[in-house]
Amino acid sequence: MRFLGNIEAKIDAKGRAFLPAQFRKALMSSGESDLVLRQDIFENTLVIYPEVVWNELMDEMRNLLSRWDRRQQMVYRTFVSGVINISMDANGRILIPKDFLKSAGISSSLRFVGMGDTIEIWANDPDSVKPFMEKSEFGSALEEFMAKPVPTQQNEG
Repeated sequence: MRFLGNIEAKIDAKGRAFLPAQFRKALMSSGESDLVLRQDIFENTLVIYPEVVWNELMDEMRNLLSRWDRRQQMVYRTFVSGVINISMDANGRILIPKDFLKSAGISSSLRFVGMGDTIEIWANDPDSVKPFMEKSEFGSALEEFMAKPVPTQQNEG
């Protein structure tokens, strides 16, 4: 399942938003209905994980972090404690708790950004942090990260 796209949406007074149709379709085609919501570690945004993706992440973290190291246990505990399970209603809406909305600075408009195996939810107002780079900065960063040295050919003779 791959979530791709950048879709604006409104949120109602109860904190419900329609999950974009293409994301709903991806979830349904993979048989996923259970979702996990958490605030992102690095950005002021929310992240939706399909339960299967969340479980793989938990397994990966558990394998990397020792249960016998206090600091590693605190990292794990902090990561998993700030999550809730959510699901879509019959109309394709998700309910985002008020405290999650507030923590991400979301009031009435939001933006869903497909990130491959997860979906980010960003505030969509002029004063909010933008989730994307400017075109020139993006081009430079992409060139830096993706450029690979071309092997040199040596002439024999």
